[in-house]
Amino acid sequence: MDGQNKMTFEAFREHDGQLSAISDRKPFTVMLNPDSLSFSASINYSSYRDTAYSVYSSQSAPTISIPTIYFDTTGVVPKEEWPQGCSTIKQMVTKLKKVVYDFDGESHQPPVVKLTWGDYTYTVRVTKFDVKYTLFNVTGEPVRAEVSIGAKYFYLDWKNTEKKSPDLTHLVEVKAGDTLPLMCNRVYNDSSYYLQIARINGLTNFRNLKPGTMLEFPPIRD
Repeated sequence: MDGQNKMTFEAFREHDGQLSAISDRKPFTVMLNPDSLSFSASINYSSYRDTAYSVYSSQSAPTISIPTIYFDTTGVVPKEEWPQGCSTIKQMVTKLKKVVYDFDGESHQPPVVKLTWGDYTYTVRVTKFDVKYTLFNVTGEPVRAEVSIGAKYFYLDWKNTEKKSPDLTHLVEVKAGDTLPLMCNRVYNDSSYYLQIARINGLTNFRNLKPGTMLEFPPIRD
């Protein structure tokens, strides 16, 4: 099979909004393409004041699931199709794990991963890495393995993807330490709206917000 059509993982570290390749983690190309890749996205809504009316709350980062990546050194797969530099199942699994999952000492966090398969490229952070050894030789060495991977989209421009649209009604839960000006700044990028929001929500003591309280932040026009 043409290596360009095989699923490939590349490891990067992020710093100040820029990605750079991790030099000691070479791209990993799978032995056999997985049977499937699942994509999931979700939008969260909150009930408005204990009614059936739903208000947009947030949009979760899409997730990707790869149920099974197969490795087989029994001879079924020609050696030229094996991951580069690997001759055993343990080496293959260890190398893949290092590229997509293992902690990066320089950035003090796991890598950002670019997953490429055909015309598709996903930038993700891996959240799950499971290994199942399914066949062993007479000496107890694994000769077949299955790896499953779960990942979440990584947005490099995360500051621009935060929900801050003033044209949407937000229903926001008060967290410990929140103040009304701080919450207004999160939603509107302007803390000066706090008196209007206090009136809209009927707050008589907005300087002492109770955690768990749901507050409405509607569109505001100057």
